Amino acid sequence: MAKVAEVIQLMGEFAPTSLAEDWDNVGLQVGDQNTEVKNVLLALDLREGLVQEAIAKDCNLIITHHPLIFKGIKTVTESSYTGRLIRDLIKNEIAVFSAHTNLDISSNGLNDFLIKKLPVKNIEVLSSTKSKNYYKLVTFIPESELKTVKNALYEAGAGKYNNYSHSGFFQAGKGNFKPLAESEPYMGIKNKINEVAEVRFETIVASNKLAQVKKALLKNHPYEEPAWDLFELKNLSIIEGLGRIAVLTEEYKFSELLPLIKESFQLPVLKYSGQLEQKIKKIALCSGSGADFIQTAAYQGADLYLTGDVKFHQAQLAEELNLNLIDFGHYDSEKHVADLLARELSRRATRSSFASVKFYKSELNTNPWSYQV
Repeated sequence: MAKVAEVIQLMGEFAPTSLAEDWDNVGLQVGDQNTEVKNVLLALDLREGLVQEAIAKDCNLIITHHPLIFKGIKTVTESSYTGRLIRDLIKNEIAVFSAHTNLDISSNGLNDFLIKKLPVKNIEVLSSTKSKNYYKLVTFIPESELKTVKNALYEAGAGKYNNYSHSGFFQAGKGNFKPLAESEPYMGIKNKINEVAEVRFETIVASNKLAQVKKALLKNHPYEEPAWDLFELKNLSIIEGLGRIAVLTEEYKFSELLPLIKESFQLPVLKYSGQLEQKIKKIALCSGSGADFIQTAAYQGADLYLTGDVKFHQAQLAEELNLNLIDFGHYDSEKHVADLLARELSRRATRSSFASVKFYKSELNTNPWSYQV
């Protein structure tokens, strides 16, 4: 049976906690990572009804988008809403894990998931938070040890780029060296120039994986002094950040896009500002509260921006910038998170330990707003 730590590992494959903003609070918030997982409940946020839903579905792990514990709490008592939730979770042995801005920022995360509901191409980050540089690692391995060293490097994170892993190139050749008196060579004769069959192996390494890949190389390479080189790839980097901006596959009038957007995001009502006859070619989006990026969207050439929690004067700013605007609400922009988590976790949970684990999408509506249409 899978443990909580294994589910956390799956989350890290597409929404690593290292992507989270500094002010955020993500990761395991309640529970023990060594607990065996029966089933997992996936939800936007944690409310009282969700604990009961988890019990009913025999789930002892809940994964939410909004963190249960966001700012520091001083007490866990009956007098606070959060205190009562934590009490009920511990009492029923239910763990809670949250993926917030790391899931927003991830290239396989919520903003990509949302914008791909629309007919778009050339998707880019709207507001960058950091960039990830890549390096090429080159080393020379005796033919007999190629598989061992290569697999150890892949296991440490080498060869991973976007949706591909285990990427590398190898070519057979010959190497020569002369072990001196104090050496302890893996092969060859001391004080003699030796010529041996070797394989040149090269692979890609992200900057945040360099230390562990280097450690794996030195640990698993059979040579006393392995030869290896590291080259920074100036032509390759990944920009990470909040929101997305993309080009529509064809031009629409704003009035033509409104029903398409309403249907795509399953919106009960549509709140918008702009010119209905205006042609829309470039569209920007940010889940949750993204009104701070109105100027960013406009300056990057967006004709339409979708986000939530837009205030009166922020909508006026969009109007001044000639930017059409849709406020599709905080809840309605993020309610799709359970669909995303179910898809990503289910397709990654291929190990035998997950055979009996089910990933349930919460049926609880946690939107505090109601609408009369």
